[in-house]
Amino acid sequence: MDEQIFFLNGEVITVNNNDDVVEAVAIKGGRVTATGSNEDILALKNEESKVIDLEGKTLMPGFIDPHLHISMYGTNTISISCKSESVKSLDDLMDKLKKEVERTSEDDWIRAWGYNETLIEERRFPKIEELDEISKNHPIIITRTCGHISVVNSKALEIAGINEGTPNPEGGKIERDEEGNPTGLLLENAHMEMFNTAAFTKEELTCAHKVASEHFLAKGITSIHDAGGYGLSNINALQTDSKNGVIKQRLYVMAGALYDAQSVVKHMVAAGIYTGLGDSKFRIGPVKLFLDGSSSGPTVWSREGYTSDPENYGIHYFSQEEVDDLFIPAHKNGWQITAHAQGDAAIDMLLNTIEKANHLHPREDARHRIEHAGIAAPDLINRMKEQNVIPIPNPAFLYEYGEGYVKNYGERAGYMYPLGDYQRSGIPAAIASDSPVTDYDPMRGLHAAVTRESNAGNVIGEDKKVSLLEAIRMYTLNGAYASFEEDIKGSIEPGKVADLIMLDRSILNCDTAVLPEVQVDGTMIEGEVVYSRL
Repeated sequence: MDEQIFFLNGEVITVNNNDDVVEAVAIKGGRVTATGSNEDILALKNEESKVIDLEGKTLMPGFIDPHLHISMYGTNTISISCKSESVKSLDDLMDKLKKEVERTSEDDWIRAWGYNETLIEERRFPKIEELDEISKNHPIIITRTCGHISVVNSKALEIAGINEGTPNPEGGKIERDEEGNPTGLLLENAHMEMFNTAAFTKEELTCAHKVASEHFLAKGITSIHDAGGYGLSNINALQTDSKNGVIKQRLYVMAGALYDAQSVVKHMVAAGIYTGLGDSKFRIGPVKLFLDGSSSGPTVWSREGYTSDPENYGIHYFSQEEVDDLFIPAHKNGWQITAHAQGDAAIDMLLNTIEKANHLHPREDARHRIEHAGIAAPDLINRMKEQNVIPIPNPAFLYEYGEGYVKNYGERAGYMYPLGDYQRSGIPAAIASDSPVTDYDPMRGLHAAVTRESNAGNVIGEDKKVSLLEAIRMYTLNGAYASFEEDIKGSIEPGKVADLIMLDRSILNCDTAVLPEVQVDGTMIEGEVVYSRL
């Protein structure tokens, strides 16, 4: 760790205040000691110095993904992937489910994820009868790509205690047939409850965390703001696996859950702790709620009806009073607060709470957040600026789901995840993937940020684009700012930790179209090589 390492002849993207791009950088003891020209850095050389020739390639800060579900991604790797090229139809999926049943003990869960009924050949969800044909002895759950909807078989419904007499949960829906029988399709909180029922073991989580950490390192992700998964036990598992070195990335963990997040929030606030507890490897982040549904479902809560269905305004989980009652005491007690808020009505609700909290209990530099902030209309952006709120947008969603946004939201799609507006307003938005909802590779996020192209090649919101350097800042230093850590990481400056990544080319001189093809040659955390492609 005390070895002095010089990187020379590179395109060093510092992300400092001037956005300087320099030739060389020196690190020692896990921290950056100097940046500048080759001559500047070589002047510091001694006999024990190690020199690495970058050959004109990019060296930059490690990516900070400020909204990613590490446990969900990891557990997906031990489940059936409906995003696989081998799953193009329901028959393909059924074949995979049958094979999984053959090697799985009765009563153990069969899980699939990433299902998208708009892309599958039949353009529909599986029917409960089809899943029952696969097995009536194994519970089966197939989770939609958005993570807010699932379809299950009769065994899963039985385990969860769902029948014709079960009421819809608050903020959720159990779809039923004409006779009132559950069809197996579960939306929002109904899905979240089922997802909680199908929980993974601690051993499965550790295995999942190891795989996820390795995958993310290979794409240059050195810090993660975990956006919640399986409740308090999941937070404990993350802390344990971070301490034991299973997870290499630095973690900033949101106190929330996919199911019954309000109970987690109440518990954490009552415990007397608050945001920031921990160290540079594992820290407690904000308390988090879900206010509405998914952008691709579509189930976001909107101020106007959907373009595709004018009578549909989406799903919301709480009343304004309930959100105030949960979050204002948290703010008073020192917590950063945030919520999943995709629709403009949900964003409006969260901003109402933040405004009340800041007025009732003024706090310097609270840095409250909005996860996703999907349909961010201009009036909402002005309010974010006034309250010093940090939005966490997901430009990669435009690539995977953009065509659906245009269909469902019409002109509103043009100002979804509006990075250009944030940039012009001086709002430090921090780009996130929200993996496993979409691709975790930051290069996909950077490409979407600078092009706003859907997978059909259409540009959605031309004036909301940003430059590549601006996008890189949003994926590095702004992510550090969102966790109060901009003084220690997020840029290549003397004194900061050497969380660095080396790319396979000059990213500033490559064609924008090939950004998704850029590879990470090596990843360092605190000066230690934790991934090497070469």
